[in-house]
Amino acid sequence: MKEKMTSGEIAKQAGVSAKALRVYDEKGLLKPVGYSEGNYKLYDKSSLMILEKIIALKHVGFSLEEIKSSLENDEQESIEATLRKQLQLMEDRIYQLQKSAGCIKAALARIDENPDWDDVADIIRKMEFSQGQDERRWYAASHAADGIEWYVKIYDSLNFEEGDRVLDLGCSFGLLWRENWDRIPVNFQVDGYDIHGNWADDLYEYLKGNRSTLPKDSDIQVIFSNLELDETWDRIREKRYTKAVAHYLLNYIEGREKFVRNVSESLVSGGLFSVNTYGISKMDSFWEKMIADMGLDNSFVIARRDELKANEDAFKEELSGYFKRVDLVALPCPIIYDDAELLFQRLTKRYAGGIRYIEQNKEKILAFLDKKIQEEGSIVMDNDSGFFHCYK
Repeated sequence: MKEKMTSGEIAKQAGVSAKALRVYDEKGLLKPVGYSEGNYKLYDKSSLMILEKIIALKHVGFSLEEIKSSLENDEQESIEATLRKQLQLMEDRIYQLQKSAGCIKAALARIDENPDWDDVADIIRKMEFSQGQDERRWYAASHAADGIEWYVKIYDSLNFEEGDRVLDLGCSFGLLWRENWDRIPVNFQVDGYDIHGNWADDLYEYLKGNRSTLPKDSDIQVIFSNLELDETWDRIREKRYTKAVAHYLLNYIEGREKFVRNVSESLVSGGLFSVNTYGISKMDSFWEKMIADMGLDNSFVIARRDELKANEDAFKEELSGYFKRVDLVALPCPIIYDDAELLFQRLTKRYAGGIRYIEQNKEKILAFLDKKIQEEGSIVMDNDSGFFHCYK
């Protein structure tokens, strides 16, 4: 290799265009080491090594700005660390794209013949909320402080038995069944209703390969149909169910009271309907104390707790119009956090009304949480989740 190379020579050796070389120069990624008597840019062996790194990083998805940062920190970060960091970024991007694709599929599955953009925007907002709920549920499942799978707790609370006919509204991924597959009774039937374009598609495929392992005379079906359409409920009411569950669903349904009435009409006398309360929990007491311990004003926590309690009471009254008895069941779900940022995100999600104050004090909150995690190894957030068990 020549001691010095011109732009054309180094570009040819590296397999890039002269134009690309000019861009790298303009962006400060690869500067010439000198100039010839004719004022031509000159490069050397170290220049070629830098150029090869630029090419490699560009091929694995680095932007030019990211490449520049990597070159500037070349001595501080190993090749493995650089590639692992980029892999994580790319996986995050892929996940975000997959979520966006899921929203589009859901919108296509639910739009009418003559949709308008307001309808589509509303559907996508609901799907984004659903995806956020999914993420929080997966996190809670993998960080349960008591080590008990969340859907095992829910299953236990419903006292399923032989002969039950279950209506699973918004069946989604089917964790209630997957996590308790070996406990499903004989002569047990489940009709799961959901739309195409979400996790129910995965459950449908799962059942194809696993249905044969269910106990005698037991079956689980996924029925793709929109629960906001009257014809769906006409089909549901052709049967009568002993139990119905609508977990993590009502935030995506228009006309809650109509939905509750439809569920009631689908149950046998004495049948059970289980639905989330979306009310207060031990989490509110946890944050009320935690924020006070930080020396901050916790009135936004108290205000949100009071609002949630009012919503919970109103929902219970609504349910009581269609069911003889409505019981509140609180299932414990303490969660371990070893990352202050994740716990901070949970705080902002829970208390959106106080977001301005929370963001203003973010540095202080994170410092407090970080210190507590360093001292104790983790933070256990005492929490529970409420369900109304409604008896017809």
